[in-house]
Amino acid sequence: MLLLFWYVLYPIWLPIKWYLYGRDPKVETGVVRAWYDPPQTKDKRLFTPGETGTVVDESVDLRDILATVVDLARRGFIRIEEKKKGDFYLIKLKKFVTDNSLPRNQKAPSVNPEMNGELPRSDHQNAPSASSGLRGLQEYEKKLLQGIFESEIEVRLKDQELYETVEDVKKTLYQSLITNGSFPDDPQRKRTFYNVIAGMALFTGNLFLVLMALIFGRVMFKKTRLGREQANVAKSLYNFISSQTRQLEFQANKQMFFEKLLPFAVAFGVEKVWAKRFSNLKLTPPDWYRGYGNNTFTTAYFISSLNSSLNSFSSVSQPPTPTTSTSGFSSGFSGGSSGGGGGGGGGGSW
Repeated sequence: MLLLFWYVLYPIWLPIKWYLYGRDPKVETGVVRAWYDPPQTKDKRLFTPGETGTVVDESVDLRDILATVVDLARRGFIRIEEKKKGDFYLIKLKKFVTDNSLPRNQKAPSVNPEMNGELPRSDHQNAPSASSGLRGLQEYEKKLLQGIFESEIEVRLKDQELYETVEDVKKTLYQSLITNGSFPDDPQRKRTFYNVIAGMALFTGNLFLVLMALIFGRVMFKKTRLGREQANVAKSLYNFISSQTRQLEFQANKQMFFEKLLPFAVAFGVEKVWAKRFSNLKLTPPDWYRGYGNNTFTTAYFISSLNSSLNSFSSVSQPPTPTTSTSGFSSGFSGGSSGGGGGGGGGGSW
């Protein structure tokens, strides 16, 4: 009976289970062709780019983290700077949570109360000031900043090891969406469960169950009604950012508009498309990003340079490479990121 369940009944049950319990609920808010704002929480707070990317595919992948870095720079908390070709630095512009969590015997950089929390300019005289204050930081953003800077004001990306920080940020971002009512529980935990089932099935030669677990385990997670509505709004925003239809270009007339939605374009993976829509406009370089050299500014060049900095961040966010022992066997496992969750719960991918 146990063999019948494992080899026949359980593989058949998984698609039935998804159909009955795994699909997202139907909601009135559908996906529209053009929408200019991110989703909102139940208390009307606008989603961050990281939250927006996650609510769609139910997975915190590295693009969501990279979008968060760009958004924190845009909001004035940090500056991204390329001091030499391919050598990127992150510079802290404001005092934030990490300064208040230092050990008592470790002194944080002094801050003038009259500067509204901004760091002394010293070597960063031209650093932009943030007008949004410190109140807008979400918990996962605080963890990211704390993990990057610790007690430093300036860090060189090539010298960092941010894998543990990124994994902690992912867990906190999942928890944020649970707390805000978008997810009923952690979708990554459910995907892990079905990955284990697939591994056990492969070990026992149950290829039918391997296939069913891999396919339906990725989409078994079910959003809440609020989460489904938020995902539809996010997809509508994606439709606008990724569209190349000329009639939408009436919005492409302000530097602020370009910068405001750029982090969301990074989260969606369409930053090059977004930049192309502004290619005929005379935009100025953002004050939160400094590239190397004196090249004439174009949105295409800016995105290319920005992507280089994000690639540098990605390289230091990967798990450590396993060392090889003298016996020739690899020690440990080569872990991967938790990205690529697919369109869970009937939400679908882009």
